[in-house]
Amino acid sequence: MAKITDINQGDLLTFKAADNRFKMLLCTSTSKEKSPQYFIFSALTYDSFEKPTTSNINNIEFFGIGNRKSDYFKYSDNELKKMWSIHPETEPYFLGSYGFLIVRKDFMKFRDNFEVIGTLNIIDHLDKNGNGSMNISNWELIKDFFANRINSVMQDRRQKTFKIAAIIKP
Repeated sequence: MAKITDINQGDLLTFKAADNRFKMLLCTSTSKEKSPQYFIFSALTYDSFEKPTTSNINNIEFFGIGNRKSDYFKYSDNELKKMWSIHPETEPYFLGSYGFLIVRKDFMKFRDNFEVIGTLNIIDHLDKNGNGSMNISNWELIKDFFANRINSVMQDRRQKTFKIAAIIKP
């Protein structure tokens, strides 16, 4: 497994949580221009003893919400058309993801626990059209949170799951 040296929008990362099951994160955006550099991820619903592959990615969902129509972080008409064809219940609102922020300096300390398994060409502004985030720049927190608390916390924060196919660029 190669050491992760950089992360970009669309990268799919997998890791084993405290329950010894594989989980997945999707990088929705990065900030690399100034310090502190950071990555924002969306949590995916993958939860298995088997290592994930990109071949079954369309069966996976991400945590987020369809709650606003933003002129500032607008999606293209084609992106909206695809989004609403997969999730018509959200129209006229935009889908957005719940963000998990990891500062690059912290990520580099525990990067050996992650593996990049592929990259998706996802829509821009996914995390900016969401309505919440949390900082998870600690490996112990990550592996415990994703094993024991993610579903209850996402439910408490009124986050739903949406098909990942809805956010892949047409």
